[in-house]
Amino acid sequence: MQTGPTIGIICDHSSLLLAGRIIGAGYRIVRVSPDKLVPGKLADTDAWVVDCADHTLVADAVAWIEQEVLVLSNRPDPSDQLNYSSWCKRIIHTLDKWSADFWHAGNAQTVSVLEAYAEVEAVWILAGSTGGVNAASEFFGAFTHIPPVAFVYAQHIQANQQSMLTAVGHSNPNLCCSLAVGRHWLNPGHVLIVPAACRLEFSKQGEVFSVRDQWGTAETPNINQLMLTMSGMSPSPAGAIIFSGAGKDGSEGLRALQAVGTRIWVQDPSSAVSPSMPQNAIDLGLVAHSATPGELGAEFMRLYPRMSP
Repeated sequence: MQTGPTIGIICDHSSLLLAGRIIGAGYRIVRVSPDKLVPGKLADTDAWVVDCADHTLVADAVAWIEQEVLVLSNRPDPSDQLNYSSWCKRIIHTLDKWSADFWHAGNAQTVSVLEAYAEVEAVWILAGSTGGVNAASEFFGAFTHIPPVAFVYAQHIQANQQSMLTAVGHSNPNLCCSLAVGRHWLNPGHVLIVPAACRLEFSKQGEVFSVRDQWGTAETPNINQLMLTMSGMSPSPAGAIIFSGAGKDGSEGLRALQAVGTRIWVQDPSSAVSPSMPQNAIDLGLVAHSATPGELGAEFMRLYPRMSP
């Protein structure tokens, strides 16, 4: 299983708020107190952030770090919300740029992921809200092989809880789940989880970029916006599945997807914890197939009988 890059944070107690902001932006963190540092024996991370009052306390340990290190200074008082938020955004912007580099570490890797994208026969969108995580897990648990399909999964959830969504792949250990922070690629058998804190953009070469723009809605990620964006992809997404969820998020996006030939499946509302989202799609006359998540997974296997290379 994969999530976003892991950031090591060397910080004192006053930096816990920053750590929470970094988690909310989709990163995993390893927090180390300055008095617990052991030079040469730090955790294996993708990058490090140093935020403590006296940098001399950590100088020896930092000298051993081979990864990128961001040493912070001039931390605003958190009570000054405007300046503190701007300071945090600048830090996360730097981490986002580094994150893109993690995924483009050399020409050999770039060639490799382009070859993998060539094996993607189709892209499917999965979406849900209340009850959606269990439904998605049941869907993937019905897979008897890994199809040559890339998945983009949008689930309403708080930003500080989104790393838990990689658990949807636990029902099938052959799947790869990643939180789509930074730059990723659409690969067969890969589930990209849409981050709550930022929007996604898609290239014709199968690249997926997170964009540090807010969704602008109370529930995030905004499923409508995601679907509208993906309806402009070339080729268009082959399908979209609406799992259990409250409300009507996705209605406008589903219309746009159907207009470009995307097939629409939904979880049978009678099997959903919250039937509103799938029932709304049915009421709009957009649905080609409705069944339980397990039955949808079995049908998906029949639709894509070829195993991913």
